[in-house]
Amino acid sequence: MTMTAQEVLERLQEVLGEAILSHEIREYTMGVKRKRTYGEVWLTIRPEALRKAVEAVFGIDYPHLHFITGNDEGGEVITVVYSFGLFYANPWGEVSVVIKFDLPKSNLVLPTITDLMIGAETNEREIREMLGIEFEGLKNKRHLFLPDDWPEGKYPWRRDEYGVEDMVKHTHRSVNEIRKERGEQ
Repeated sequence: MTMTAQEVLERLQEVLGEAILSHEIREYTMGVKRKRTYGEVWLTIRPEALRKAVEAVFGIDYPHLHFITGNDEGGEVITVVYSFGLFYANPWGEVSVVIKFDLPKSNLVLPTITDLMIGAETNEREIREMLGIEFEGLKNKRHLFLPDDWPEGKYPWRRDEYGVEDMVKHTHRSVNEIRKERGEQ
């Protein structure tokens, strides 16, 4: 059973109520001979409602995780975005659900969703190491992209980060040390 973007939005509104701060449906028409419409539901929610929102998405259909990402504009919050695809087994019936919220830098903690979807681990680990957001319940907290000896408390995607030069020097120094070990210099 598939639903339209409007029906998905209505179901999420029933479950989340006032936790939804704003919503929008975006539709895109694709195709030349056979035009098809693809729908997206965009929700801005209260950060404390994340787990309930994700569970509500799972209550509609087992989703495909498109991505989890974050953006720091340099203010007091980091904007976090979760994107899921519902009904993805139906080629022209997929509906994307994009959940967005501002997480205060004074409390960079979110619940993990790896107990619902193990595939979220890679995304959560990346966000943890690049933005400094902790995921309660995340078991594997090893770095994915940064070296194991990367300085604690330094987050490459943060705009308010002090000591960016130190991060670059650290990375540059590591590359030079590797080159020396290989006899490339």
